Amino acid sequence: MGADKTIVNTLTGEIFLPIRLYYKVHCKSGVETNFREIRCMDFDPANDRWTWLYDDEAKKLKFEKPYSSIPVERRPIILGSFYSRVDSQMYLDIGSIDRALKAIDFFSKYIKPFVAEVEFFSIYNKITSTQAEHPGPCFDKLFADLRPDLVDQRIDEKIARDTEMMKSGRFLEVINDRTFNLTEVHRVENTKAGIEHLSTMLSIREAVAIARWDNKPDYCMNDFIKDAMFRDSGEQVQ
Repeated sequence: MGADKTIVNTLTGEIFLPIRLYYKVHCKSGVETNFREIRCMDFDPANDRWTWLYDDEAKKLKFEKPYSSIPVERRPIILGSFYSRVDSQMYLDIGSIDRALKAIDFFSKYIKPFVAEVEFFSIYNKITSTQAEHPGPCFDKLFADLRPDLVDQRIDEKIARDTEMMKSGRFLEVINDRTFNLTEVHRVENTKAGIEHLSTMLSIREAVAIARWDNKPDYCMNDFIKDAMFRDSGEQVQ
């Protein structure tokens, strides 16, 4: 990485990557009741949001940097912000992969699936290099064009398209696809296997974002896969 290049990190030490978790709300009053019972949640009327604070119950969470490293005058920092535009849905906007994964586990312990459950996540696949590029606590503008409700349809369309291309002998076009999406949305399966898969997906996207930031502007998912296969092959030879 270039010596003059910087990456914006969170106060808990992770690379800042905007992620939005989409929750399906079955009982809005139940969510509000749960939030009031969680000591590390605080309602911010000025911005019409519930903030998840690194305090009380959340202090047990372990991040890259320990709680003790956070300046006293900055405590409690905000780990993420919940917004709700309609009664049947709410978003958690959160600034890192580690925070997002911990949030899913954390809130599943306090909010039952019949009250609200996480359905989708979106990610902004670009490294923030300066505070001036920081989008702020709300990611509405970053993810304005995404349609979580069309996720399954688009996956089916891609599978059908790739299958047709391979049947017509365009196999190399499929495996050499250099598509890069600045924003993506995917379904979340809130099971142990599903969260492990989510963690892998997010880690790969972070690696691609770092490569694009580090003077490889055309780097894409297929490049990462090929590099990983090359590394694995090299380890086997040794």
